Amino acid sequence: MELWTEYEGRTIDGAFPLAKLLQPEGRSAFFSTPTGTGAPTVIRLIESHFDDEEILGRWRGVEALHHPNLIKLQKFGQVELDGTPLVYAVMEPAEANLGEIIAERRLTIDETREIATSLVASLDALHSNGFIHEHIEPGNIFAVGEDIKLRSDCIRETPEGMDGQKLKQRDVRDLAVVLLRALTQQRTLEDAARDLPLPPPFDDIVRNGMSGAWGLPQIAAVLKSGTTPQRAPSIPPSDEAPGAESSTAASPMQRRIDAEDEPSGSGTWTGMKLVLGLSVLVLVVIAWHMFHRPSPPQSTAAPVTPMTTATVPATTVPQPASVASKPSAEVSTTPIAAVVPSETTGKAASGRTQWRVIAFTYNHEDQADGKVAQLAEKHPELQAEVFRPNDHAPYLVTIGGVMSREDAFALANKARTEGVAPDVYAQNYRPLAAK
Repeated sequence: MELWTEYEGRTIDGAFPLAKLLQPEGRSAFFSTPTGTGAPTVIRLIESHFDDEEILGRWRGVEALHHPNLIKLQKFGQVELDGTPLVYAVMEPAEANLGEIIAERRLTIDETREIATSLVASLDALHSNGFIHEHIEPGNIFAVGEDIKLRSDCIRETPEGMDGQKLKQRDVRDLAVVLLRALTQQRTLEDAARDLPLPPPFDDIVRNGMSGAWGLPQIAAVLKSGTTPQRAPSIPPSDEAPGAESSTAASPMQRRIDAEDEPSGSGTWTGMKLVLGLSVLVLVVIAWHMFHRPSPPQSTAAPVTPMTTATVPATTVPQPASVASKPSAEVSTTPIAAVVPSETTGKAASGRTQWRVIAFTYNHEDQADGKVAQLAEKHPELQAEVFRPNDHAPYLVTIGGVMSREDAFALANKARTEGVAPDVYAQNYRPLAAK
């Protein structure tokens, strides 16, 4: 396929020009696109790996929810560019994101309560309808008019059983971390020690949400009544350490406006919009906005100086590489023992069931080889290797070898839960003789 930069200037579905590449992210990329109203927004392209219907199904789920606290997908569908099948989603324009605000100042109690109420409502809608988010962070929380909305293009189905419960609780934990950061600009209770206890009801919400003692019902009850519930929820706590950041993609909508464009629209998020206007002026002098994420986003724009403790989600921002390289997110250093299936399990896959777990996707073979070498050094138990389903790009970095469908999905879920890669997935690549 083409490099993502070579798609700039093309038009999707006859209506959405790809004005500027904002961020490549593995097999997907984010571009700014005009809306016809003068305010640019973001369009996401995802290279199809025979899972286009699965992705579109998730977006239909978002559309069906029609929730006021979820970013609306104005348009989504399938398209082909230069022989490469893609799916795309156009997001509604947003005026500000929380990451920009808390990089400049702390939120008031009333502002934090508004954020908390909106996030609880959106997460409850997702969890109640079979979805998890996994990307709860300040840069993915937006002001749209008078509403506070959560990014919605990145949701996925909730796994069954205990894994699904843990991932739901991880969403709750990440919500609690967002509230802590909003009030203190710190990521952990240890770093925020001088600001503790937090003003009620947030001290209880943050502590119990980060520890796994509370779920959404308890947080919602406290926000509504201001009283502390007496019983803990049945949702088990996450295996991850409280306050740890998830290895998720940073928000593509943080950089929805080109460097030469000024933000437009009237301010309606009380207090925050005034600060945003001042911060934009400062950022224009310094540099352009940069995505706040644990691994460096790729862009043609110069990176801004890291925003102290409020950057999302990593505490430091490495220097970005070339935009044309199309890398995925970095691998987490989280221990991943017992992730990979046994050798006998891999041997059981044969015939028309030769499933693989794809962790990273690259356009160039040397990039894939480099990632395999990196994984071999950090996580030799992953058995990482380069796999080419065709005689050309893409070059896939797979883990665990060939296995059965059940083992592949189990490994993918486990790898995603452990933070191995943000977009890991399972796919059956049948041998040529079986096709």
